[in-house]
Amino acid sequence: MSRFDGVCAAITGGADGIGLGLGRALGKRGARVALLDIRGDASQAAAETLRGEGVDAIGVGCDVTERTSIEAATADVAKAFGGVGLVWANAGVGVQGQLSGVRARNLDWVYAVNVKGVIDTMQAFWPLLLAAQGVRHVGFTGSSNTLGHIPNGPLSVYAASKWAVIGIAEGLAAEAKGHGIGATIFCPGLLDTRIWDGGRARPDRFGGPVHQPEAAGERWRANGMSVEWACEAAITAAENGTLYCNAVDQHSLDDFEARVVDVREGFVIHPARV
Repeated sequence: MSRFDGVCAAITGGADGIGLGLGRALGKRGARVALLDIRGDASQAAAETLRGEGVDAIGVGCDVTERTSIEAATADVAKAFGGVGLVWANAGVGVQGQLSGVRARNLDWVYAVNVKGVIDTMQAFWPLLLAAQGVRHVGFTGSSNTLGHIPNGPLSVYAASKWAVIGIAEGLAAEAKGHGIGATIFCPGLLDTRIWDGGRARPDRFGGPVHQPEAAGERWRANGMSVEWACEAAITAAENGTLYCNAVDQHSLDDFEARVVDVREGFVIHPARV
C-alpha cells in the first residue's frame, strides 16, 4: 500500500500535461485528487477522465495569478475532501524571448504564474496542511533548466523564473520539515506537453489568450520524453522522501556537471583566522 493511499491532494495546472500526469500517478496510489486549473472546464474534463480510471477526482477552476481565486479554490477543495494532505505547485507558463528584450507584459505574466503563484498557492493551503492528519507533503515543479546553465535563447525567461521556483521550493521545504511535512522538487527535462501553447489561457490583463499553431509544438512532440514516465518518477521520489527528482536525459546531467565545475572554480576561501 502506498503512503499516499487516502491522502487528499491538490495540484495546480492540473488540466493536462504534468499536472494531470501527477494526478494520475497519485490516483493510482489511492490518493483523492483535486485538479486546479485556470481553465475550469478543462480541469473538470480531466477529473472526469481520472474518475473513469477509478480515481476519486474533482476539477476546480483556479487562476494562480489571483490570490482570491486561489483562496476560493482552496475552500472548494477543503469542502469536497474535508482537508488536504498534499499540495503540488505545478502551474507554469513560458514565453518566447530573451531576458534582455522580453516585453514587460509577458515577463509579468510568467512571474505571476511561475513565481508568485507558487508562494500564493502554498500560503493559501498551508493552514490545511498544518491541520491535516497522517501523511503531509508539498511538491514543486521546476525544470531541468535549473540544473545546468541557463540556456542562451528563447527559453531564458522561463528558465530564470524556474530558478526562482527552486529558491522558493527549498525555502518552503525547510519550513515544512519543521512541521513534519515532506517535500519534493521535480525538475523534468523536455516532456511531450502543450506548454508551448500556454498562452491559450493567458488572462486579459497580461494580453489575453493567444494560440500557437500546432507546428509550434513539433519539438516537444518529436523530442519530448513521456509525461507518464516523468510523473511516476516524481511521485516515487515523494513516496521515498527524496527532496529532488530530476527526470532528465543525459544532456541535462552533463550540463549539470559542467555547471558544478564552473561554480566550484569561483570559490575564494577566506583564510582561517588564528
